Amino acid sequence: MKLVRQAHEFEYRDGQGVDRLGQVDVWATTSGERAVLVLRNVDGGSGGDQRLTLLENARRAVYMLASSLLPFLVPAAHLDVWVLRPGKSGPGEHRPRALVLP
Repeated sequence: MKLVRQAHEFEYRDGQGVDRLGQVDVWATTSGERAVLVLRNVDGGSGGDQRLTLLENARRAVYMLASSLLPFLVPAAHLDVWVLRPGKSGPGEHRPRALVLP
């Protein structure tokens, strides 16, 4: 796979109707049959079930990307989507964690 687009900023509307900024890295095979999207800065909300909010907002972000950026970069690719979120592994140490969008 090769990196097709790195840290591309895009705007999406979250479940509350608020416009937010996210970033995406797009990786694709040379044949263009498969692509991996790595989403960053997708809002997971506060309180309640942050994981469900994060997944819903990630889906909204992918729908927006599918209508704007992806048809130009990877028009016929099978997409895998990873959503990066901050994680903690120890005192003062932060490691990113990824959720895979089904």
